[in-house]
Amino acid sequence: MSGHETLRDEASRAVAVLIAAFNSERTIATAIKSALAQAETAEVIVIDDCSSDKTVEIAREAGRDNPRFKLIEQSFNQGPSAARNRGIDASTAPFLAVLDADDAFIPGRFRNLPSSDTWDLCADNIRFTRDRGFMQEIAGESDPSSRSCTISFKTFVNGNIGQRGERRTELGFLKPVIRRDFLDRHGLRFDETCRLGEDFILYAQMLAKGARFTLIEACGYAALERDNSLSADHSVTHLRALLRASRDLAAKNGLSKEANEALRIHARLVSEKIAHREVLEKRRHDGLMSALFAMASRPTTLRDILLDRVNKPPAPKPGARRLISPEAFDRLMG
Repeated sequence: MSGHETLRDEASRAVAVLIAAFNSERTIATAIKSALAQAETAEVIVIDDCSSDKTVEIAREAGRDNPRFKLIEQSFNQGPSAARNRGIDASTAPFLAVLDADDAFIPGRFRNLPSSDTWDLCADNIRFTRDRGFMQEIAGESDPSSRSCTISFKTFVNGNIGQRGERRTELGFLKPVIRRDFLDRHGLRFDETCRLGEDFILYAQMLAKGARFTLIEACGYAALERDNSLSADHSVTHLRALLRASRDLAAKNGLSKEANEALRIHARLVSEKIAHREVLEKRRHDGLMSALFAMASRPTTLRDILLDRVNKPPAPKPGARRLISPEAFDRLMG
């Protein structure tokens, strides 16, 4: 980022970090401490979504005596979107950053972001690891990359179409810093009907309203590797909510033909996942014959089941990997 003013240099640099937490007692302290360690962090707001473990007690201890720390306790479980929205409404900083409760910021994350006069969303790359001691693994590392690019609506939506047989690389996994004024001017918040793909929907809504999205190649966010098969534990209800939100996005924003085509492909793939999940749930609850009858009316399901068996993602390698590889970044830069 040499030659450019950074977020840290600005008078309005303050960032509110929002951590929606549910039964995160094993990781919440690391997340909070990594956020408080950033010089640009003005607020760390943990929204506990009615945890049944010791998340609240551990979070309170991790932020004890720090005036930048705030804990909000939900009276019942409402999902990550509702929790984050409550955090947005409770915050005052001009920039917002979501941090998952089992992830952490790499030291110096906000310092490396470019000047905010060129973006409404700015995301850095993500380091994935399956090691819960990942902060020790990456804390002392430096990332020499300074490449950046602009993400359009079409590029973003197309970047959320995963490929079988590969580790997850969807751009919806990114955790950008967001300009709160843009959200407020356009009346945008996380879609509280979505418990899956809520990040994708919000970023796409922003882009549809003309937001400028900058992506930098350097890694500033560390995340634990998540399971990623098509049959992962996403309920049909959650997938249907994502499909509805995707279709609403296309219907309400007067998008270009190319943008609508990208959303149409995304919606079709979500529909196929719904059909797949419906058959799997039939098999689990009603037996094999019921699943076979259901499959007969869902022609893509047999194909998906067979492809899942053949094209399994490779076993994760030791150490960390990037969400966006250098080769993938080359393609994003055109």
